[in-house]
Amino acid sequence: MKVIIFGANGGLGQWTWKAAISAGHEVVAFVRSPEKLDATDPRHASLTVVRGDVTDRGAVTEAAAGCEAAINCTSPAGGNATLELARAAVEGAAAAGVRTFYMVGGLGALWAPGTKREVLMQDWDDRDAMEAFGLNWSMPRERIRDMTKGHLASMAYLAGTGHAHTYLCPGLMVEGPATEGRVVTLDELGSDVAQVIVDDLGVGALLGHRVSVASG
Repeated sequence: MKVIIFGANGGLGQWTWKAAISAGHEVVAFVRSPEKLDATDPRHASLTVVRGDVTDRGAVTEAAAGCEAAINCTSPAGGNATLELARAAVEGAAAAGVRTFYMVGGLGALWAPGTKREVLMQDWDDRDAMEAFGLNWSMPRERIRDMTKGHLASMAYLAGTGHAHTYLCPGLMVEGPATEGRVVTLDELGSDVAQVIVDDLGVGALLGHRVSVASG
């Protein structure tokens, strides 16, 4: 497949473009700072690099021409910024004909009806639970609330578009079902989140699901 990856120069993005090229896919890396890409990797020679801002819908549409899937590995701070970035990326790519999306969100979207995690993250008062999820107990609740708001809003937006999509929620889940969707438990989070996405390209087994990628 031909895929476009937003945020390909970040930690997860680097793993994702490398895994995609290794799997034989044609990859467009849409990034603000191409110099941050790992040019020492031999797979870089097979990468099409486009400098641009994801919030520029026109630039996204142009870069996504001919792509069948889009993978969003960007990591905005939260709140409205998260939603607006997701909206721009999806609308821009959809205008180019992309109809399949993999959106990497975060723990803030993990609300789990029917499990022990029935309280949204920002409302937790359980220090052990927070630290099990890799959160600092001293982190201001308002910051967590803003992150959660952004992730939930972008997830809801993507679901409302009608496009085939998977919303991924990486985290350090080690017990029980973490979502009402599907759970993938893996040992190495960064590289394996990327591999989960790449393995699903052209298969679509995860499309329509919110997916937790967990350690342990």
